[in-house]
Amino acid sequence: MKVLVVDRDPLFSRLLKLKLEKWGHSVTVEHDGEAAYELVAKEPYRMVILDYDLPGINGIELCERIRKIARPRSTYILFYADLNEKAAAMSCLEAGANDYLNKPLNTAELQLRIKAVKRLLNIEDMLLEGAGMDLSTGVANDASFREFFRVVMADSMRSKKEGALLYVRVTNYSTASKAHGFNPTESMMAGVATLLRNIARSSDLVGRISKDTLCIMLQLTNSDKCLPVVEKIAAQAPNIAVIVDHGTIAPEVEISASNYPQGDLNYAQILDRGQRTAYPQAALGGAAPAAAANDTVEATPPPG
Repeated sequence: MKVLVVDRDPLFSRLLKLKLEKWGHSVTVEHDGEAAYELVAKEPYRMVILDYDLPGINGIELCERIRKIARPRSTYILFYADLNEKAAAMSCLEAGANDYLNKPLNTAELQLRIKAVKRLLNIEDMLLEGAGMDLSTGVANDASFREFFRVVMADSMRSKKEGALLYVRVTNYSTASKAHGFNPTESMMAGVATLLRNIARSSDLVGRISKDTLCIMLQLTNSDKCLPVVEKIAAQAPNIAVIVDHGTIAPEVEISASNYPQGDLNYAQILDRGQRTAYPQAALGGAAPAAAANDTVEATPPPG
């Protein structure tokens, strides 16, 4: 689990980091409340463990700010305070914290609490996956896309008919996320997803198969016939502009395709390591943006 520890004391936070890593978690430490918020705004931490008394902004304001970040998956906030800070504890809970512990922290109690949190977050993940939709983009999520492709693959094997998979990777996803945060970057992905749905046929399925990659499943189509679709995507994607501080960001896309079936590979093997053919920029005529006006959108929070 991706965990952020926020405490002004470098020694205490280092000891807590070592303990959490020993329990199998990926841990980042920050000592300032303002800097901690900037990290949470850009990285999808599943859990934040914080002290009430912080430089920059205190634990109450940090809780309030984190709760204003709209994300499909929740961030669990656990804070700790001295026994004589009961009023602070209640204020943090009212500000959006999930739970609190008294200082000094009891190692056994902390480990049990974190195990319980992990179980809750796992249940949330299963419920979201079971819904079948990626909440940020409105297209099929990875789990439902794979299940649908499994059925389509079996049908293709029986009927001996080919289909194609068109992969659209947003290559600047990570850099945009680090520079501008989660919401603008997810808005950019939502724009690409909308573009793909508008271009795809009604019989095609669009899904998000990783944080930076969308895929179109085109039935009864060979990848050799996908170039017109690829050209439309390459021409129109740069017109998607998301408003951020001091300007806009637009997706930079890399497009590749594969056919199915592929020899003895099953559906999961085709998606994960099947042979793909990349479309070079030269083949797309430079992929110049279309003459139409930009589809500029505000960096609104993804639906959650």
